[in-house]
Amino acid sequence: MAEKDYYEILGVKKSAAEEEIKKAYRNLAKKYHPDRNKGNKEAENKFKEISEAYAVLSDTEKRAQYDRLGREAFSFGGGGQNPFAGFDFSQFTAGGRRPRTGARGGTGGFTDIFSDLFGGAAGFEETPSRGNDINAELTIGFREAVTGATMDLTVNGSHIKVKIPEGIGDGQTIRLRGKGTPGAIGGTPGDLNVLVHVKPHPFFERRGDDIYIDLPVTVGEAVRGAEIEVPTIHGPVRARIPAGTQGGQTFRLSGKGVKKKGGYGDHYYRVEIVVPREVPSDVAEKIESLYRENPRANLKSSL
Repeated sequence: MAEKDYYEILGVKKSAAEEEIKKAYRNLAKKYHPDRNKGNKEAENKFKEISEAYAVLSDTEKRAQYDRLGREAFSFGGGGQNPFAGFDFSQFTAGGRRPRTGARGGTGGFTDIFSDLFGGAAGFEETPSRGNDINAELTIGFREAVTGATMDLTVNGSHIKVKIPEGIGDGQTIRLRGKGTPGAIGGTPGDLNVLVHVKPHPFFERRGDDIYIDLPVTVGEAVRGAEIEVPTIHGPVRARIPAGTQGGQTFRLSGKGVKKKGGYGDHYYRVEIVVPREVPSDVAEKIESLYRENPRANLKSSL
């Protein structure tokens, strides 16, 4: 496979002026610099490739040789000089450190290329780089999720206070800015991203910003109607069910759900009629006599 052309590597035409080549390299070097792509081997190789291309095309003599002979002008077998012989690229991956005076490549002037592009007459100045983000997970109770709380989280041996906002849902992420790894050379630290898991509640069920609950009532309360106490996440609320309430009927308490933007969700309670385990026969007969129609009459017996 033919080697890629230096001009193609920098994305410029063969007739490109010196300033155009310099501008193209500056943009690519910033994009693929190891400080911005820590641990990315592909970016590191790309950085070496574009730097090699610029080392040749920015030098009038070497560019002329390249235009005549191509890369053969700098191959070991062709008698030419490798423009990167002896240059240590690892200097670019040492926590933001840059090569200083004396860290010169085989051409005797590769460091000067970086000095010219990025500043620093005597070499390459150290520049700040942002720290990495840290991802963590935190499991909280149902109450803490709907009411909010402050929880302790241990990350890399350090204790961090995490403020849980009221109404946070299972699977949401809290971002703590500046709580990630420290930046290099005085750069800003990364962020801490906390994925929140919420434990289920024994009888409250959350659906979006609404709360659902199955509420047991007696046969008498369902038949006569009654004022009952309904538990909600905000505390008990007195509510009334009408006479003749059926099992499975659902009623709503407006604004008694989870906090949301602009207010609160609702609370729904589904009636469950609890039948006594032991009923005197005469009472059972009286109850049975109240049914004038078969409650299963509308159900089909088969598919």
